[in-house]
Order: sequence, then C-alpha cells, then structure tokens
Amino acid sequence: MTTTTPRRPSPTAHTVRRLGAALLRLAGWFWALAVVVIVLANVVGWATRGSTDVSIAVYARQASTWFPFSLGIMLVSAYLRVHVASGMTRRTFVRAALVVQVAAALGYAAVLTLLVLVERAVHDALGWDSVITEVQLADASAPPWALLGDLAVPLVLANLSGLLVGIVYQRGGAWWGTLTLPLTVGPVVAALYVPGLRLMEVPGLWTTASDAQVLVLAVALGAVLAVLTASAFSLLARGAPVAAKP
Repeated sequence: MTTTTPRRPSPTAHTVRRLGAALLRLAGWFWALAVVVIVLANVVGWATRGSTDVSIAVYARQASTWFPFSLGIMLVSAYLRVHVASGMTRRTFVRAALVVQVAAALGYAAVLTLLVLVERAVHDALGWDSVITEVQLADASAPPWALLGDLAVPLVLANLSGLLVGIVYQRGGAWWGTLTLPLTVGPVVAALYVPGLRLMEVPGLWTTASDAQVLVLAVALGAVLAVLTASAFSLLARGAPVAAKP
C-alpha cells in the first residue's frame, strides 16, 4: 500500500494568498463606500438640478489610484519583516507582492469600469448625459475595452510605485525616501494627468493619430514604466534591511 504525501503549496503561492486576503478585505470596504458615495452624489444632483449630466463614478479614479498606492507602501513596511522572520526569502515576497499588486490594480480597474458603465446605462434610461470630465483619454462614447485600458494603466503603475516607495523608505530612510519621490511617484502623476493634454491635438504626429492609436501608445508607455518600476523594486528589495531599528 502506498501513501501519498500532500503537496505543500509553494512559498510564493502561500504569500500571494495571505497578502491577497488582506487587500481583498480592504477593497471590499473601499468599493462599498465608493458605491454609496456615487449613488448619493447622483441623487443630490437629481434633487438640486433635476438631472446629473456628468459621470460621477469616474471620479472614483483618483481614490482608486491613491488608496491602493498607499496599501503598496503598507505591504512593504508591515509584511516584509514578518515574511523574512517567518523563514521565507525576500525573493518570495517580491514575487508575491508584484502578483498581488498587479492583480489588485486590474481588479480595481474592472470594478470602476463596471460602475461607470452601469451609471451610464442608468443615465441613458433617464435621458441624462454621462459626460466624462475627469482627465483621461476615454470619453463618454468610448467602448468598454478602451475605458478599461485607460483606467488600468495608472492603477497598475500606482500599485507598483507604492511598492517602490515603500522599499526606498525601508532602505534609505525618511530623507532618501522623500527626496526620491519625484522619481518613484512621478510616472504615476504623468500617467494620470498627461493624457489630459489631449496629445492628439498637439501639432505633429498626434494630428493624424486616432483616439485608439493614442490609447494604445499610452498603454504601451504605461507598460514600459510599470516594468521599470517593478524591476527597481525587485533590485532594491534584495538587500533591504529587515531588522527593527533601535
């Protein structure tokens, strides 16, 4: 009679589950509050002006960018020491943190896209417009895939930037962490606000580029910045101190 030994999950998968569970609980509270605020804002607009002709839901883009960004910093400051003290490696933590943060960003982007589309459907049924005034490339007539791509780029970049900010503070302390913020957070700010320049209106290449082409270029640029940010985090995390400072 042969017996089989239960296969133990890999350290990376185990860490992904632990980190993911923590972020999922916080995401539940975040989106529950966001839905309440969006509904109330639409009701107030209807009660005071008779209609709400702009997309309220898309304004959650700012909060859904910077809240997970702060959670990325928390993952490094709160979990790295515990992770290493439990006998696991920094490499395992890096892999798990990157997987969880990218997955969280895509999840936030999907939920926000769904909320915008649901709100748009309700506005259409009531005869209202859904003008998007938030700074981004996709407008009210954009298809769901374009809206999702436009929202996902800064969210992924912000989540990875949060990890990078956290590890720089961990390694260099408060001074270096603060002085390097233009480098660690600058790409996120660019991804959020540069599209508001409406690059296709700038003379030159953008004059003949379609909205779809500009969006593809923005996604490609965001992907490059995300890879660079993730690589910097991985390199800095290899030798990051984990002992508590006296």
